[in-house]
Amino acid sequence: MLEYLHNPKEAAYLLTELAEKIIVDEGDVVAKLNYIERVVTAARMPLLQEDAATLKNLMSDPSTTRYFTNPSEHLKTGAYRELAAISTETHLKGVIAYVAASGLIFAHSFLEESLDTTLKIARLIDIQPWLGFISERSITVGSITEKTLEASLEDKINAFVTAIRKEGLLKRIELLSRILRKSIATSGMRDYTYDAERTGRLDELRHQLAHRRPVQYTVNDALKDIRYLYSTALHFLDLVTFKYDLHGANRPK
Repeated sequence: MLEYLHNPKEAAYLLTELAEKIIVDEGDVVAKLNYIERVVTAARMPLLQEDAATLKNLMSDPSTTRYFTNPSEHLKTGAYRELAAISTETHLKGVIAYVAASGLIFAHSFLEESLDTTLKIARLIDIQPWLGFISERSITVGSITEKTLEASLEDKINAFVTAIRKEGLLKRIELLSRILRKSIATSGMRDYTYDAERTGRLDELRHQLAHRRPVQYTVNDALKDIRYLYSTALHFLDLVTFKYDLHGANRPK
């Protein structure tokens, strides 16, 4: 039953493609964050000067002086420079925070996507656990008559996969653990330890950042968390690879 859903060759292709994508994407995201931070640092002084000049012009313009308190005094003492500097630093911190948040959100999304692919690889190798997950779901006689039993079971499995995706990252991780029938904490990766509590915190942090809730988050924080998320993606793939003794293969051109 459902023999056509067993496709070790496709699983081997997906294994190689996902492993390459994890490595390449992590390097790309980290490089971009480091680059943007350097750009912001280099732009600080020119922006300070530009913002000070803009504020000076506004305080000197008769049509806009009404919007400032004691503009003539600020111009005379040069205090407008301090006000401009505060504004510049506020905006730069906002840019850095936005970039850091974007990096984490992207990495979290990548982990979800890679976990879906990892689960698909497991499904292509061994469909039996998935049949157990849908064992209590009924299939109508009409469905079997119209689509055959195999096609009806495949529809149920696809519906189960879709429902799990909607429940979020942690539910999919739990599902992987059930498929492997072992703890997912132990890793064959060097210098890596799966931390369920940290993964949960990052899942919640991603939600907060995506909804623009105020969170103090720096590029340094983001770099540590992003590296962890990509390492976690590789960790999950590694677990499935060794569970089923898989070997990668390059997809024919």
